[in-house]
Amino acid sequence: MSRKLRIGLALASGGARGAAHIGVLQVLHKNDIPIHSIAGSSVGAVIGALYAATLDPDWVEKRYREYLSSTRFREIGTHHLRKGSKGEDSFFDQLGRSVKDKLVITLALSRKGIVDRKRLVRSIEFLLPVREFSDLKIPLRVVVTDLNTGSELVFTSGDLVEAVVQSSSIPGFVSPLSKNEQVLADGGVTAPLPINCLSNSALDFTIAVDIARREMESLGNFNLMELIARSEQVTSVKLSNELSKKADFVIKPDVAGAHWSEFHRIDEFIENGRAAALDALPFLKEQMNQRRRWTNFLRKWVKGMV
Repeated sequence: MSRKLRIGLALASGGARGAAHIGVLQVLHKNDIPIHSIAGSSVGAVIGALYAATLDPDWVEKRYREYLSSTRFREIGTHHLRKGSKGEDSFFDQLGRSVKDKLVITLALSRKGIVDRKRLVRSIEFLLPVREFSDLKIPLRVVVTDLNTGSELVFTSGDLVEAVVQSSSIPGFVSPLSKNEQVLADGGVTAPLPINCLSNSALDFTIAVDIARREMESLGNFNLMELIARSEQVTSVKLSNELSKKADFVIKPDVAGAHWSEFHRIDEFIENGRAAALDALPFLKEQMNQRRRWTNFLRKWVKGMV
């Protein structure tokens, strides 16, 4: 009897754009494509943890919407960010549009983040129905960046809340955690698409959900902050492109060049996630069938050699 494929799912970083992950999960779930392991960076870790705890994408959507309507979300303060015409990702650029440049520089030099990480801890505690990795129904890999070494760290056990908080601590916005000579911050810095940690023999097939912001308008008459923000965007997109090549299959929801803080567009992102997954479904099933035939052939061949 042929064994079913063991499937791993990589959920990318991207802030508000991560709502598209929910739509993708709903389509996979409805079409009986089981996920056996998840890897997540930043918002991908958040959505991944919610799904790994319940295996119910409709519950994930409900809980995520409850969070966006809560005081915990208001405490984070993303609604204060002003959206520029080019959707710059740098928080200091957003702040620089409403205050004098001198204040921005002073703030950048005197603080490690705009938001105290305790507020993010409260948000993640509000969202997650469990507190430990051991309480999850399927394995989850949470990616965190050590800014001291540039290393990609992967957490698979212990305190789930703390791991997701570390993975979601956007540099410049949320204060990182300094611990044991490490400075732990957003997993999207080193792994905007966390596919590397799914590369192991226990999985037969990997799916990546890529929500990188690829739309780039002309900079025109740019300032220093816009230049820094665009440089960050180019680096992130290039890294995402390279990482996506390592997945067996990639789903790319339309995120329309959205800034990471545009959480008011949740309906659009979830729907676009569903649409992208539905469009990709025939090709995904075809590739899975091909992999299944090849994998079963190899198993029979190896068994015959024993």
